[in-house]
Amino acid sequence: MTSTGLVYMMTPALACFYGGLVENKNFLNQLFLSVVCMAIIPVQWCLFGYSFAFGPGNSAFGSFSYSVGLKMGLVSLHGETADQINPLSIPSLAFSAFQCSFAIITPALISGAVVGRMKVIPYMLFIFLWATFCYDPLARWVFYDLGWLHQLGVVDFAGGLVVHVSSGVSGLVAALILGSRAQFDPDVLNTGQTNIPFTIVDVLNTGQTNIPFTIVGTGLLWVGWMGFNGGSAYAASEIYDSYSFFEGIAALAIVNSNVAAASSMTIWVILDIIHGKLRGQPNAFVSIPGVCSATVVGLVAITPCAGYVQPGYAMLIGACAGLIVNLFLAGKKRFFHVDDTLDVFSCHGLGGFIGTVMTGLFIQTDVNSDVANGAFYGNPIQLGYQLVGIVVVVSFSTVCTAAILLPMHFTFGIRINRLEQVRGLDNVAHGIVDMNLPKKMSQIQGPSLRQKQTEINIIPTIPIESS
Repeated sequence: MTSTGLVYMMTPALACFYGGLVENKNFLNQLFLSVVCMAIIPVQWCLFGYSFAFGPGNSAFGSFSYSVGLKMGLVSLHGETADQINPLSIPSLAFSAFQCSFAIITPALISGAVVGRMKVIPYMLFIFLWATFCYDPLARWVFYDLGWLHQLGVVDFAGGLVVHVSSGVSGLVAALILGSRAQFDPDVLNTGQTNIPFTIVDVLNTGQTNIPFTIVGTGLLWVGWMGFNGGSAYAASEIYDSYSFFEGIAALAIVNSNVAAASSMTIWVILDIIHGKLRGQPNAFVSIPGVCSATVVGLVAITPCAGYVQPGYAMLIGACAGLIVNLFLAGKKRFFHVDDTLDVFSCHGLGGFIGTVMTGLFIQTDVNSDVANGAFYGNPIQLGYQLVGIVVVVSFSTVCTAAILLPMHFTFGIRINRLEQVRGLDNVAHGIVDMNLPKKMSQIQGPSLRQKQTEINIIPTIPIESS
């Protein structure tokens, strides 16, 4: 139950993290897009979401047997028939609440890709449908003991595939369908998570003045991740039941999560300093949003294997993820001009991909008897299983997201018009008026269009007096 509370906290933390990275005119709207998932998803989960993911059925689909919580408290951990002689120490209602917290934050992650240009009602409808047709089946296939990917051998400790790869890919697809923001400039390096405006003019143009929110959100996400990964062991100390044996796995998952986040942050700081020197910066330059993103990247990468690898491998996984994502983002700004505003695909999709692949390399039966050895320990087929899982999750998430958004896009519309985007969704969607906007605009106002070109381009002269 403690872990459930920590993971629930992660959604408001994500709202703070995202909110600090967006323009002031969209700040409150971005908070709303994350927090509204805490209203929509628990209702969906109680109505039929949990039953679809963990209720009776086959290896691909659940059923309506546990709809509206019916009989949910009378079954065992994963939905199988309860054993009255050897009951589990974890009530199924606690398990349902814990999994619901995962279902809440997953679609909330997608909101970072559609910043400042998606209508509120279509977004809420999309969240409900995406959770039903995309998240619930993926959770059944991977998390459910009888799910077909789980039976195949795909390993995902706490949601590297189900949570991060699915949301990252869906965010990218949503960004492609919606198109770029009205004021999106792919050549300007002050957008997204990895850079901060370098001058006061850039600050006034982008409105990125809430970076402290991002720092606070990062800290809360890091703390919440202890419940996200640690809670996925289902016990703090060793227990035995007819399905699994857990011995200190929660502690291992927490240690690995911290080590991976720290190593990713360290490598990102080093890369920032190197990039700054290459750009001719006289002093060491470190991007605050970049460091915050590095923390998330490390936590994302360790998620699929937090309870299956040694801490030394966790450090390596975090460092590799930080390095690869940093280099990918540098290339994205130059060659991949898609307005995935807060780099949801780069940080969560790519980070989850890296972690899932490395899960197939480094997991050990000696660390956790629930899994087979990875490729580095004589079982290369495990890497193949992980790649199959990636292909399935990427393909399914892409199809689901497109199938939900495209009909909405071509019927009643999902995109805010350009004029309202310039005004900002805090005003358009929530009725908030920024009283400082005229002052900001006057500060960055350029020369009047009525001025003659010769007047604008006059070169000042300095008279030289003869001695």
